[in-house]
Formats: sequence, structure tokens, C-alpha cells
Amino acid sequence: FTAPMYHNLSNDVFIQASNSNIVHIKKSNITWDDFFKTLPFELTKNCLTTGTKQTFCTNQQYKLQFYLNGERNQSVLDQAINSGDKLLVTYDRENLSAIQEQLKSIPDSE
Repeated sequence: FTAPMYHNLSNDVFIQASNSNIVHIKKSNITWDDFFKTLPFELTKNCLTTGTKQTFCTNQQYKLQFYLNGERNQSVLDQAINSGDKLLVTYDRENLSAIQEQLKSIPDSE
């Protein structure tokens, strides 16, 4: 989310150019879906369409998966964002070692 097209798009929930790894929440009970709906792309539990119109959908070879705080969670979009949450959205062949590496690469919030 380093491109400017993703920054400061809502007063309630947003990311900033200075650190696009942190979601800033200014209103209570904001869900991950609320956050992603502020961005110029579309995300469902099965498909991601990026701001550049690339599409990544679960199929026979690849799966769109969500990990919240290190645990697989396919209903994360409906959950409120909590302070310190770490979310990984990944599109892969369910390669668990690769997913573990991705999870380790998520920085701690400041």
C-alpha cells in the first residue's frame, strides 16, 4: 500500500504514506471490510481485484486466504479491527512454509 492512491481515503479508517503498514482507526467498531472498502479495489473472502484491475480469485490451484494475528481466519472481513492486529491477505497454493515466512515479515505496530 505504498502508492498514494491508497493513503488517507477516509476520516474514520485509513493508512498514511509515512507508514502504510499501520491502519489508523478514528471511529469505534470499524471492521476490516469497512477499511478495505475505503481503498480503490474490491475484496471479498474469495476474490481480490486490485486498484490496477488485477484479479486474484480462489480456484483449483490458488487460494485467497486471510490470517489474523497468525491464525487463518476466512471471516476476518466481518471482524472489528483491534489495536495491534496483524492481518495477512495472501494468494498462494497453500504453501504453509511460505505463509509462515509472510507472517513473520509483518512488522509490529509502532
